[in-house]
Formats: sequence, structure tokens, C-alpha cells
Amino acid sequence: MPTQRSQKPVIQSMPFKTVTLRATPAVLILLSLTLMVLHKADTLPVERIRAAAMDIAAPVLSAVSAPFTALVDNMDSVTSLRDLKAQNIRLEEENEKLQKWYEAALKMQAENQSFRELLNVKADPALTFVTARVISDAGGSFVESVLLPVGARDKVQKGNAVMSGYGLVGRVMEVGQSASRVLLVTDLNSHIPVILQNTRIKAILAGQNQELMKLERLPPDSGMTVGTRVATSGDGGQLPADLPVGTIVSVGPDGVWVKPLSDIDRLTYVQVVNAEIDQSLVTGDVAPMASKNK
Repeated sequence: MPTQRSQKPVIQSMPFKTVTLRATPAVLILLSLTLMVLHKADTLPVERIRAAAMDIAAPVLSAVSAPFTALVDNMDSVTSLRDLKAQNIRLEEENEKLQKWYEAALKMQAENQSFRELLNVKADPALTFVTARVISDAGGSFVESVLLPVGARDKVQKGNAVMSGYGLVGRVMEVGQSASRVLLVTDLNSHIPVILQNTRIKAILAGQNQELMKLERLPPDSGMTVGTRVATSGDGGQLPADLPVGTIVSVGPDGVWVKPLSDIDRLTYVQVVNAEIDQSLVTGDVAPMASKNK
């Protein structure tokens, strides 16, 4: 009879990878349950464990997040700088627009003021006027004059009086077809026959190429007083009578000084008085008398 061999149990070995894969879900589930229990537990040891875990995790999280935080801050800085530059450009454009509006407003204010002043002119109602804007100021150390865009075609004549809203500012000295030159009352070559209101004393008002004018050819002991108004006398026929010119502001050993009623340095709009003038009085040329018929 064949000998019967004893049978021993055979244990089949399983690969470690397979065991690990099968055990991992159970271990993770057990760990999750443990963490949930520890989180809900209010015992002192558990709290200490959680605190220790936070102390360990906080520096690690800070170190890990530091580069990202710096990157975000740099991106914010770049964005802010870009926004600031864009805002600066917008502000410069708005400032330029506001400056233009401001200059336009000042110009309109000056024009409105000049028009309001022109309404104050108290001249002979029979006289006619041509209103013109001062387009050029050729004032200097030797000549004080302005240019107007009106001329012969507007019936402007040499010798015509030119007024602002307060009084006489000059006379037309040169006339073209569409422009004319005005010699201001403050010019050194300006000599105007005037009369002192209230006293009716006559004199010559001479320009000095400065702010004030001087009264000449005054009679002795004329008794001039500060504040007396000076107006054109009409003598010589070159200027209409009673056009206001200025006010006496100084009386002393150096003479009697008159300040123009108008601000000569800030003329904007003026009026040319269209009065018929005998040109022989302006030029000094007297036409010969026609011979009588025998």
C-alpha cells in the first residue's frame, strides 16, 4: 500500500501593494472618524493637541503663502501705478480744458465790462458812434497808440474823438479803408484843449507818456482843487465840447496832474465819434479862397 503523506496547510502570500490598497480606505475612514471625535471633544488634552497642531501649521502655511502674497501685492502695485498714470493723464486733460474755459470766461467778463462802460457815455445825443474792438496795442516808451478795425469805409475821419465808457481816450491820427490808428490822451504828442468844470477855466491837457497827464497854460491863481473834473472845451473845432477826460488828482509846485477817467491800459471796446471835422483844422492846410467874379 502506498504510504499516505501528511497534508500541511498551505498559506498563500499576498503582494504588499494589494494589502496596502485594500487597507487604505479602512485606515482613512478610521482616521477621519478619529479626527471628528477629537474635534468635537472638549477635553483639555484634545484642545492642547489642536493648539499644538495650529502652532505647527501656521508657520508652515505662512512660509508657503508668502511668495503668493508678495506676487499679489506686486500685481496690485502695478495695477495701482497704471491707474494713477491714467488718472493723471485724465486730470491733465481736464485741467487744460478748465484753463481754456477760465481764459474764455475772463475774456467775456472783460468784454461785458467794456460794453457796460460804453453805456455810461454822456455825449451829445446828436453825435453818432462806431463801436470797435481794440485789436492792437502799440504802446511803448515813446508812442502810446492803439489800432482799430474801422476806417474810412465806416466814415471814420482823421481827428475823430475816441471814447470808452467813461470818457475820452484819444483821437484818430491815421485812417485807412478798414483800419485806423488812435493816439491816446496819455501820449507825449497829445495836447487837448480842455475846460475845468464848475470853474470854466480853460487849459491844455498834455500827455506825458505815463499814467497821469498835466495841465498847461493855466491862468495865474487859477485855484485848482483835487477832484475837479476836466472835459474838452471844443476850442479849435477838432473835438466836440464837453467830452469828459479826467479828474485832477494832484496840485503842487510841480504842476496840476490829471488822471484819465478810463483805464487806458485795459481798453477793450471803444467808440469813434463820427463828428464832421474840418480837415483843414487837422492838417493845417487852408484852401485858397475862390476869386470873386467881376
